[in-house]
Amino acid sequence: MIMKKSKETHNTSYLRNLMLTKNVTRLVIYIVSGVLITVFILLGILAMLGVFTGFGGVIDYFVLALLSGTGILGFYESMQVRKIQKIDGIFPDFVRDLAESRRAGMTFTKAILFASKGEYGILTPEIRKISQQISWGGSVADALESFAQRVNTKSIRRTITLIIEASNSGGNVADVLDVAAKDAREIKMLEAERRTNMASYVVVIYVGMFVFLAIVLILCTSFIPAMVGGEGSQGMAGVMGGGSLASQEEISVTFYVACLVQAFGSALVAGVFEDGRYTSSVKHIFIMIFTTWLMFKLLLGV
Repeated sequence: MIMKKSKETHNTSYLRNLMLTKNVTRLVIYIVSGVLITVFILLGILAMLGVFTGFGGVIDYFVLALLSGTGILGFYESMQVRKIQKIDGIFPDFVRDLAESRRAGMTFTKAILFASKGEYGILTPEIRKISQQISWGGSVADALESFAQRVNTKSIRRTITLIIEASNSGGNVADVLDVAAKDAREIKMLEAERRTNMASYVVVIYVGMFVFLAIVLILCTSFIPAMVGGEGSQGMAGVMGGGSLASQEEISVTFYVACLVQAFGSALVAGVFEDGRYTSSVKHIFIMIFTTWLMFKLLLGV
């Protein structure tokens, strides 16, 4: 009976934490993406085996699987990144206000509860979640760690760790909070400078990808048809030792796959260059793969 009650309490606590940290939304996004990816992959396998004949070719199903996953995830992650960047800009003000409240004689818990009544723009809902967790009996350290997990940026994780250690050590927390606020503001400035400097490299990657795609499309629409048809094909066969030449469709499909692979690799690099995280590559993968797929469909009908 005791074990059953303990298990129910644990489940209630888990669900409550899940709601507070907004992991429910992320979980739903992952489930929907996973279902769409699985469906298109299964259709692709069935089309490969000849069991299912639908629209497009076999490759299209795998491309749609990739697009359905990266499209939803990319949109969600892009919104989260913008939100986090705004939070990073306001967070030092919150830490500074905590320092002022501590100097006024408030305990650390009361300082957070008092700050939750203020207005910090987009950061206000997150601060109120911290206050809710504390009001529901959670410790300050757990509430701050949950906040750091929700936002999940290097500067905030570092600042939260510093604040928790200062609170546990029992030293002059107000001075530590001032230092943490200054440190968070400097990190924010450095990250903004890094994004500005790396933006040019991301542009170069996009230019390189589109140039490669344009060259391949020109080859597939002009040069290759002339080489595999008529006198061009006879001359080409002579150069190849009289062997049979691949058809125009086979060559176009080969270039199609090559462009998809090149777009995927370029997108991964673009995401890492943008902010050093592979998760940022998701939106670039969607943009580049979708552009490649659309261009081949419109111009070549592959």
